[in-house]
Amino acid sequence: MQNKTILVTGANGGLGNAFIEALLEQNPKKIYAAARDIKTLENFKNRNNVELLELDITDAASLRSAREKAHDIDVLINNAGVNSNGRIFSTNSNDMDVNYKGTANLCKNYFEYAKDNKMQIINISSIVALCNLPIMAEYSISKSALHSFTQALRAELKAYGSEVYEVFPGPIDTRLTEGADMPKADPKDVAKEVLKCVANREFDIFPDAFAKMIKERLSTDPQGVEADFAMSVAG
Repeated sequence: MQNKTILVTGANGGLGNAFIEALLEQNPKKIYAAARDIKTLENFKNRNNVELLELDITDAASLRSAREKAHDIDVLINNAGVNSNGRIFSTNSNDMDVNYKGTANLCKNYFEYAKDNKMQIINISSIVALCNLPIMAEYSISKSALHSFTQALRAELKAYGSEVYEVFPGPIDTRLTEGADMPKADPKDVAKEVLKCVANREFDIFPDAFAKMIKERLSTDPQGVEADFAMSVAG
């Protein structure tokens, strides 16, 4: 990431913070740290090479404004996301609007630019994109949609030299997993692993032990994984 200009969405979250800290170690030209409320980014306010960017990826006007300001990026890290912990048919879920539609619309704003400039786009998905965890069904569904979108985007941009990566983490110790009683990966470790895999041009990234374990099980016993995940709503 040396001398590159990078946009990180959801920069005020645990993983977003970790990405920016990891990126700063690699001497980037500039990092746009994006969040809906830039007041939540005070810890980056006076950091060299970091510019705060107000961005709500669910709002068309905000997307246009951010695109005009961050017009020169080399790398887009789509990290912004929500987890409503909603089961299927939840009425208060906005997971799809943020995790899939918001990310897709931001990518759309850079699509023509990516055809003319060799970009790297890194979409933070989830291991539950590959097998639904019913206790957070709406989140899983939104990440499955993001997974399919990412495959299409990768195919569209390949001929132009732009690279599209997808990250499938397991539980990370951030706000999205607050209250969940399970082993969680350190966001700092996840961010560093993602950047290492991108440097090695590994396009599907499983950055932690849980994600790697589920990936292996899905290749050998997918029905067993589904049955285990289904137990989250058993009884």
